[in-house]
Amino acid sequence: MVPIINMIKKLLLIFLVPTGLSAQKLTAFDIVSKSIYAHDPFNNFEKFEGIFNYQIVRDKQATRNFTLAFNKPKDSFEYIVNTDSVSFKQKIKKGKCYLEANNRKKISSDLIKKYDITCERTQYLEKVYNYLFGLPFKLKDPGVIISEQYSEKFFNGKTRYEIAVEFEKNTGTDHWYFYFDKKDFLLAGYKFHHDISKKDGEFIYLSDYEKFNGIIMPKTKKWHWNQTSEHFRTDKLEIVDKK
Repeated sequence: MVPIINMIKKLLLIFLVPTGLSAQKLTAFDIVSKSIYAHDPFNNFEKFEGIFNYQIVRDKQATRNFTLAFNKPKDSFEYIVNTDSVSFKQKIKKGKCYLEANNRKKISSDLIKKYDITCERTQYLEKVYNYLFGLPFKLKDPGVIISEQYSEKFFNGKTRYEIAVEFEKNTGTDHWYFYFDKKDFLLAGYKFHHDISKKDGEFIYLSDYEKFNGIIMPKTKKWHWNQTSEHFRTDKLEIVDKK
């Protein structure tokens, strides 16, 4: 009887130990790589082109509607607004800025002031939206510092992998945390602080995933304040010319 029990114990060790070792070998970088593959298994992001209608809904504020156009092969980004009273386009292409309002390149000072139609603003929008639309792929960009360790934290109703990310001085100054689903490795959301000691900044829940040009993207982002957890904004994405 004893030899049989010992044999059973050995068999259990054979099957259980590799699983444990596999779990121990998982690194934060592995999680990011698995997430990138889950969102974009055929590396379509490198040649990404897309047009999106974007809506930002805030409590007690007017809803913002605009269009974003990305073209990575042509190194181009456009922010387009069309309303009954005004239409304007802000564009960055190969590092150069192009502005127009009501189909004219000469823009009145009143429109510039009211809608902030400036190259500085356009460069800011290009940086922000390329980063947010490029997640999790942008986590492998130069200047991004991924923590070697990861944690497991409760985030939007589930326990997720949490990975801390910082940036080299010339890249960024905020402290970010990214949350990944433990089963499919899709990016579930993120949090950032300008100053961790003040617990400032925001966290964002991602949902309503849809495939666009071979890439799985979230269509809804819900924003909350870190200090109070209060929801203050919802971004809704409509994919145009879905392939």
